[in-house]
Amino acid sequence: MLLAEKKKQENISEYIIYMYQTEMLVRNFDFDIEKIKIHVFGNIPAEKLSEEKREAALEWYAQIIDQMKTEGLENEGHLSYVQDEVQQLTDLSMKLLVENEDYQVIFNAARPAIRENIQASEGLITNPIQACLNGVLGLLIARMNGKEVPQETMDQIEHFGNVLSFLSAQKR
Repeated sequence: MLLAEKKKQENISEYIIYMYQTEMLVRNFDFDIEKIKIHVFGNIPAEKLSEEKREAALEWYAQIIDQMKTEGLENEGHLSYVQDEVQQLTDLSMKLLVENEDYQVIFNAARPAIRENIQASEGLITNPIQACLNGVLGLLIARMNGKEVPQETMDQIEHFGNVLSFLSAQKR
């Protein structure tokens, strides 16, 4: 089973963020499967990743490349089926905001950070769940680039993570 499939089954929020990272990786390597083969899989020893799994993963990346090109996502945007998952989480969030007091507490704690993230996007983001996902993704990108993340930002991202964790647990 590929990592993406495993994440999708176990934690839908992690899956979405993983797919966003995959889209970024594909763009960074200019949609070139050979670059992905060299830079992503080139240093993984055979005992860590069998040839069969390596080939399956490369095939998966090739499919992602084709899907992104088909959907015109060369420069920006996300795969439609990934965004369908975001919409399902959004719908679940709206339902839980009406029906679940525990979720209301978690969401309301995150509300100021969500509002701030949406305002900072200058109209690009209007969906609170998308704001949470983007916040967590932004933290991962900052860490990969070795950037220091202020405590205030970490506190916001913790709220985003709480919202996403609750939703992911409910969706399982």
